[in-house]
Amino acid sequence: MSYQPAQRGTRAAASTASIEELLADPSLTKGMALESVPELLAQLASRVAALKTLEVALFALMLSQGITNSDSRHLSRTLMTAPDLAKLFGVPESWVREQARLGNLPSIKLGHYVRFRFEEVEHFLRQRTCQAA
Repeated sequence: MSYQPAQRGTRAAASTASIEELLADPSLTKGMALESVPELLAQLASRVAALKTLEVALFALMLSQGITNSDSRHLSRTLMTAPDLAKLFGVPESWVREQARLGNLPSIKLGHYVRFRFEEVEHFLRQRTCQAA
C-alpha cells in the first residue's frame, strides 16, 4: 500500500525533470506525463545538433593544429586504417568506425576492411566546419 504514494511522488518529479536530470537518471522517464515528451524531444534534438557542430569544430581544430605539412603530404598518398586515423586525431577507434558507418567520415570498403584517404577526410571535415560556422 505504501508503494502507490511513492509512485505518485516519482511521477510528479519525473514530469518536471530537466534534460540534465533525465540524462543523469533515465529511469525518471517512468511515469512521466506524456504531454512533456514532445518538448523534451525538441530540447534533446537541439542539444544533439549543437554537440555535432561542436564535435566537427573540435575535430577540425585537431586536424589543423596536429598535422604538419610534411605529414599531410605523406598521409595523402596512403590508405589509413581506423586505428591509424583514431591515433592521428586522438579519438577512440570505435568513434572512427561508427562515424564511417554513419557516413560522417568518407571511407573505402575493401571487402570487410574499411580504409580512409586522409585527404578526403580532411576535405570532408573542412566542409563540415564551414557549414557549421
